[in-house]
Amino acid sequence: FVFFVSPAISTQSIEESIGESIEGLSQSLRNIFREKPLFQKYADSAVNYNSLVERQEIKYQVNSNTPFSGNYIWYENNNVFCPNEAGSYKDGKLHGYLEGYYGCGVAYAYKMNYKKGLEQGKYQEWNEDGWLSMEGQYVDGEADGEWTGYEYGLKSWTEYIDNGEILSYLEYTYHQNRQLATKKSFNAAEKLNGISETYHQNGQLASKIDYKDGNVVQVLEQYDINGNPLN
Repeated sequence: FVFFVSPAISTQSIEESIGESIEGLSQSLRNIFREKPLFQKYADSAVNYNSLVERQEIKYQVNSNTPFSGNYIWYENNNVFCPNEAGSYKDGKLHGYLEGYYGCGVAYAYKMNYKKGLEQGKYQEWNEDGWLSMEGQYVDGEADGEWTGYEYGLKSWTEYIDNGEILSYLEYTYHQNRQLATKKSFNAAEKLNGISETYHQNGQLASKIDYKDGNVVQVLEQYDINGNPLN
C-alpha cells in the first residue's frame, strides 16, 4: 500500500516553532528511551543476527537443524558497538517486540511487534531528527485501521485502511505559523470525497465543502478571517 504525504512545511517555520514550543510532539516521542531499548535488555542473551541462516523462510543458527527461538541483535557492518535492530524469534519466525535504531542505538527508527512471523499490533516510526513520523496498527501482517503521518510534530496525513486496502485518507497542510491551513478528504481513487475544510492563518474556519468523487456537492460554510459568514 502507499502512504500519501502532504507538501513539506517551510524550514523557517519549523525552526521558529521548535524554539518556541514542543506541543506538537507526541507522547510516544517524549518517551523515547524512557525504558531500556531491546538491544540493552538482550545484551547478555542475544545471538548476532549474522549467525542466523534462512531455509524456506525459517531461521536457524548455523549448523543447526532446529528452528531458532531466542533473541537477536543485528549489528551494522557486524560492529558489536553499533546495534541496528533487535528482536526475537520463536520456532524460526519473528515473534515479539522488534526495534530498529539510528546512530548505533542512539535513537529509535521504528518499533513494532510480530506474532508467528506476521506484523501484529502497534507500529511506530521516527525520522533521524527524533520526531515521530508515522504510526498505525497491523493485524495478521496487514496494515489496518487508522494510520497517521507526521511532519515535525504536525499531522500531515491520516489513512483509513481495511486489511491492507486504503479506503479513504485525509491530507493536512499548514500556514507558516503552524496553524492548520487545509484538511482535505479523499477516497481510494484519490478524488476529493466527503468534507474538506480550509482555515485562515488565525485559526478561523474559512470554508467547509462537501465533495463526491471530485465534484462539489455543497458549500456548507464560508467565513472571513474574523468569523463573519460569507454565505
